[in-house]
Amino acid sequence: MSGGWTDQKGRTLLNFLVSCPKGTMFMKSIDASTQIKDPRTLCDLLNVFILEVGAENVVQIITDNATNYVAASRMLMDRHPTLFWTPCAAHY
Repeated sequence: MSGGWTDQKGRTLLNFLVSCPKGTMFMKSIDASTQIKDPRTLCDLLNVFILEVGAENVVQIITDNATNYVAASRMLMDRHPTLFWTPCAAHY
């Protein structure tokens, strides 16, 4: 799962979490201010996280449903055919 927010300085921060049968765990948070707008760059950023966890361990990604995330998620599904994307219910 990936969730983002903007701080008081205008930086876009992304949080990465993993959810499995044993529970949800926070993995890391990064400053993605320069990467968040471009779908290809966002795709590359999300792909690094998928590879860190192990693509064979990732079944689904859940993100914001903004246009950049939708495009990035489609690119990720092209790279990883067993992966599927779901928009976050809070943003839908």
